[in-house]
Amino acid sequence: MEQTSIKSNPYCFPENLLFQSVTYNGVAVRKFPVSVDSITQIKRIRNVTMREDDLLIAAFPKCGTHWVTEILHMLVSRTTDYATRTKEFNMLELMEDSPALDHLDSPRVLNSHLYIAHLPEQLVEKKVKLIHLIRNPKDCAVSLYHHIKPSASEQFTFDNFIKGYIIDDYTTRSHQLNYLRQMSQFELENPDHPIMHIYYEDLKRDPLPVLQKLAEFVNIKTNRKFCQDVISACGLDQMRRADVTRSLPENITKVYSKGYNIYRQGVVGDWKNMFTVAQNEMFDQFLARQEEKGLPYNFRWCRGGLLPLYLARSTRLSTQDTE
Repeated sequence: MEQTSIKSNPYCFPENLLFQSVTYNGVAVRKFPVSVDSITQIKRIRNVTMREDDLLIAAFPKCGTHWVTEILHMLVSRTTDYATRTKEFNMLELMEDSPALDHLDSPRVLNSHLYIAHLPEQLVEKKVKLIHLIRNPKDCAVSLYHHIKPSASEQFTFDNFIKGYIIDDYTTRSHQLNYLRQMSQFELENPDHPIMHIYYEDLKRDPLPVLQKLAEFVNIKTNRKFCQDVISACGLDQMRRADVTRSLPENITKVYSKGYNIYRQGVVGDWKNMFTVAQNEMFDQFLARQEEKGLPYNFRWCRGGLLPLYLARSTRLSTQDTE
């Protein structure tokens, strides 16, 4: 572990998100809204006792973690009743009391935005099944901006967000492409580890086969009708209503005193309504640099990143879409 002073913040990100040159296992450590310091929290997570039937949703933020957590809960519980607690209670980095996980029934549906290097050491030993979520980078970035904005100052504009986001070490989490790259490296080093990749766009476009494959992956016998019932129950409006009756952990409500923005629009291609031409060009240049380093996953959009791949198959691009 090494530590230096906090860097300057020209792009006005909330201070708790800034990269502070604090690392553990070679990966930057962020500030967690818990009662212990960040290194102690990471060590606590690394020492969590895992079960062989645990299910861990691993994803960069804003790639559908809440959505898939609810879907997976319904599949394993074989009911369309919503979980009694929000996914934050089973999020490894937010836990205040790791033994509390021991009281959860199996299979436990856990989730995390942490890099593999900060996840429990027993993850590999017990071959815990990973459900890895992927979303196209532009929609992911827009959603992340709106998620952060309520806790930021007025100077935290989308333009500032994009400029800071594409810098590798500006924030503790870095950007989505670095997260994906470390996941790909984990797969290369552990080729027999059970991992299912779910693309957000596939789940939006045609959710039934995705749910059927997910049920098979977690060894749950189901049928077409039940999967369709789960899909209906996990619609955006339905999940918003369900959350009205569920509280968040106290440490979350303290940090996000101005609002905790989980569900916004949940649509594919919303980045077109947010990016200016200049911002899009800047982001495309960023993606081109990342591609030179190797992009391990195929995002769901067409050539140039202008249209989701499944739309490109059936929709003729208009002049506006190709500019």
